[in-house]
Amino acid sequence: MSDLDDFKATYFDECSELLSELEEQFAAIDEGERGADRLNAVFRAIHSIKGGASAFGFSGLVSFAHAFETLLDHVRDGRVPLGDDVVSLCIRSNDIVADFVAAARSGTELDPGYGAEEIARFESLCGGGDDDAPMEEFDIEFTPVAVVLDQADDDVLDAFEAPPLGDTPGRWEISFRPHPALYERANDPLLLFRELASLGEIEVQAHVEDLPLLADFEPFGVYCSWSISLTSDKADSEAIREVFEFVEGDCDIAITALGAAVAPAEEEPLDFPSFDSLVAEVKPVGVAAAAGDSEADPALAEPAAHKVAAPTTPEPEAPGMGGQAAGRSLGMQSIRVDLDKVDRVVNMVGELVITQSMLTQQMDENLRARYQELVRGLEVLAQTTRGLQDSVMAIRAQPVKSVFSRMPRLVRELATKTGKKIRLEMIGENTEIDKTVIEQLSDPLTHMIRNSADHGIESPAARLAAGKSETGVIRLSAEQAGGNILIAVEDDGCGINRARVLEVARDRGVVGPDQQLTDEQIDNLIFAPGFSTAEAVSDISGRGVGMDVVLSNIKKIGGSVHVRSTPGQGTRMSLRLPLTLAVLDVMLVSVANCPYVIPLSSIVETIQCARADFGRVPSGSRLLQVRGEYVQVVDLAERFGIAHKADDSGRFVVLCEADGNSRVALIVDEIIGQQQVVIKSLEENFERIEGIAGGTILGDGSVALIIDVQGLRFTGNRKNAA
Repeated sequence: MSDLDDFKATYFDECSELLSELEEQFAAIDEGERGADRLNAVFRAIHSIKGGASAFGFSGLVSFAHAFETLLDHVRDGRVPLGDDVVSLCIRSNDIVADFVAAARSGTELDPGYGAEEIARFESLCGGGDDDAPMEEFDIEFTPVAVVLDQADDDVLDAFEAPPLGDTPGRWEISFRPHPALYERANDPLLLFRELASLGEIEVQAHVEDLPLLADFEPFGVYCSWSISLTSDKADSEAIREVFEFVEGDCDIAITALGAAVAPAEEEPLDFPSFDSLVAEVKPVGVAAAAGDSEADPALAEPAAHKVAAPTTPEPEAPGMGGQAAGRSLGMQSIRVDLDKVDRVVNMVGELVITQSMLTQQMDENLRARYQELVRGLEVLAQTTRGLQDSVMAIRAQPVKSVFSRMPRLVRELATKTGKKIRLEMIGENTEIDKTVIEQLSDPLTHMIRNSADHGIESPAARLAAGKSETGVIRLSAEQAGGNILIAVEDDGCGINRARVLEVARDRGVVGPDQQLTDEQIDNLIFAPGFSTAEAVSDISGRGVGMDVVLSNIKKIGGSVHVRSTPGQGTRMSLRLPLTLAVLDVMLVSVANCPYVIPLSSIVETIQCARADFGRVPSGSRLLQVRGEYVQVVDLAERFGIAHKADDSGRFVVLCEADGNSRVALIVDEIIGQQQVVIKSLEENFERIEGIAGGTILGDGSVALIIDVQGLRFTGNRKNAA
């Protein structure tokens, strides 16, 4: 991979983060949070996407992002009111930006007119574009000598508020000379001047002495530079430099501190690295040096003459920086690393866990008594290994907010299409889960919410007739439960129409004409492939693939789905997911001298078979009575067709939670103990087996199969040699 390919990969990674941020910001704006901080965050994100796209020649993305950015700039300045129609336009345009980014990443081309309707709407709202807007509206008056900008309105000033430097406003002299690359990347000096104006009162002098005669004029030449005087009690060199951070390397900047707030200093240019020099020498991307830490990156170090006394309180985060500015001021650092590299570390930690377990198993009582120092060393190794594993897992952990943030817009669109009034409530979006699991969540959650909006929530008239509020509620929640994450989609709609579901299932042959099903079994029919109760196919539902996708995708990552519905009150669909897909805490058991492992998070309790209260149903299947509850019994030896001793008196029952409130009792020969294992995929190395979630290598080198408790609950004691 070339250096340019490396930079492109980094750019697309940053675009993914920026697009996620835009989803979050627009969701907040749609809810009514329309302050300057939100608008500035959106503007900066779009500007960053546009700047990178220009550097790599993605012309379609640049054109659309530039037009979008112009609208956002007009909105920030108050020239375009931020009404609901403009918010809807911005949300739709954000999707178009995402489509352009996806096309650029895949190397495909979108239709030539894609986004043209939105661009025309931008120009209409902005009065024909940038050039048609009268300059007087921005309090800017250009003259051959100077330009004076008044302070921006109070809302914008609040967004850029910083600790005062003194009682007397400070004065700063800024020399700004752009390079041709600045214009090639679709940057506009006027926007930079407006940004400076939000810090205080500025006076701009244009230098056109280098302007040649018409015969010598180069169309792509740069003949104008500017000198800017800034008077402000809010600005410091860091705040000023942040204004020009998007054009670093594409211009010559010199900042000089004058006046009473700071000591005078001679003009000294900032040594910004050029884009070409970055390509020539690839450096780690995404590392933010601490503010004032000149040793972290000499290229960004502030000249000594420009330094001012540090404020006693932390400087507020600049709007739209996504915490980056705050990170610098607090000394926080971050680095972007490929997930493949993290996965390799996770695999190595997994092998370390296996090795540590192997060494521990080799220590019998004689060795423990003879080599006490070795035993203590192995105990320390076990603790260190566990700490290392937890730290590595924390690196992979991400909040589910990255998936949840996409759902408000989905609900908004569904409400518009169905003509219903729907409100989305989100709880626990900061719950962390393994990144690999998060990547598999988007489609299932989308289909579950679509199902709730289309089939669950009633029309406003029907809700009023049922004595409910005309606005339906969909609640999306996430919480940690032991070694699992529970994610639930709950609505207060009409619930599952079980009579209709059973009728459709019998018509399609999914259920036999005389077969009797429990309410829970009927509810689970919605996950059958091709099953749908919709009268007609629409762009929301009707093809019977949505809930089937939910079940198949969740099973792939070792999770389970549970449905609970109450007619007239609503439906709750919950997903039980593993926290991580790498290392698992398990109970090691033996069945006919074959080792099996059961996830510890699923185990409720263990009981000796001699003390268990078994019973049988007319069909011959065994049940276990536990505190008034009857639980399905699965004998693992019978289930997997393994010969075993007939006497159950010395065997054990492992009571497990299968899904939601349902339980299943597993019969095993012996309980060996608790340990950690590294999960190995059975599908990748062999094939999928019902009732088996995967495999693992034990400390003695033998292979043990991981029990899929949820799968066993539905397959029962059917023999299927594993």
